[in-house]
Amino acid sequence: MEFKVSVVIPVYNAGPFIRQAVESALAQTETAEVVLVEDHSPDDSLAVCQQLTREYPQVRLFQHPGGVNRGAGPSRNLGITNSTCPYIAFLDADDFYLPGRFAVVQQVFKEHPECDGVYEAVGMHFEDEEGKSRWLESDMAGIRMTTMEAGIPPEELYDALTRGGHGHIHLNGLVIRRDVLSRSGLMDESIADTLHEDTDWVLRLAAVSNLYPGSVVEPTSMRRVHSQNRVSAPRSAESIQRDRMRLRLATYSWMRKHGTPAQRDLAFRRLTRQWLSYPVVGGNRQKLARLFALPFHFPAAFGERAFWREGWETFKALIRSDWLRLP
Repeated sequence: MEFKVSVVIPVYNAGPFIRQAVESALAQTETAEVVLVEDHSPDDSLAVCQQLTREYPQVRLFQHPGGVNRGAGPSRNLGITNSTCPYIAFLDADDFYLPGRFAVVQQVFKEHPECDGVYEAVGMHFEDEEGKSRWLESDMAGIRMTTMEAGIPPEELYDALTRGGHGHIHLNGLVIRRDVLSRSGLMDESIADTLHEDTDWVLRLAAVSNLYPGSVVEPTSMRRVHSQNRVSAPRSAESIQRDRMRLRLATYSWMRKHGTPAQRDLAFRRLTRQWLSYPVVGGNRQKLARLFALPFHFPAAFGERAFWREGWETFKALIRSDWLRLP
């Protein structure tokens, strides 16, 4: 199969940056088309996109029916469904690829015929001081490059991503075969407002396909940090928790239907861990009370062995701690 790539770019309020994003994609010899989805931006993004389609025949432009705003996830879905190449890559409209973006990716696909996708490192470019300051004040302040640790076999990637502590996959660094979509589906548009629909989708891809590492040490694309980044905008702890819970619930719900029993169990345990993380639990008594409140919000918890195991272990820990406090 010839290695030709569709690069899907959702566009919202990124007028100053779109041209560099598009031209950095077209500079890659493997890029056969760039699919722009303009998401009813308040700035001049649409005009810039239209100009790019006039300059470059490889650039195609779409909008949602009625020209409405739908968010990044639905925009990527629209771009995916309108793309035509056997391989699909992603790029945010305010980011850019580095030279040789697909060189290692192409080699990985060639060496591993069973490979369904390749993930690589994404670097960071601070556009302005305001954006840098806001980033450093956010909960992502320690991140300078988004990547996964080396050496994770494809069959262990879902576990590594779900458990955490091994890194992350950014969509700018991901290339997939089109046919994997028959197993993973598109992004979950019901959680598009959480900014986590890409995380959920990557977990699904890792669960049902073979994702291999490419260049995970040196970045192949750059993530631009500026004052308009939504992901680093100040938010309350309650808002962050609510959206993370919706992410974990979406992933768990999908794994209940499509994952293996082990994947479902791990997704539920990750959901439980998120539930117990906020508000901060002060001890085993508070943890037990918080844990047994979970099924009243998510009744499916009653049917999960992990729920009862966690409850039993917490109860035993509570009894032990109370026993030690006896005179």
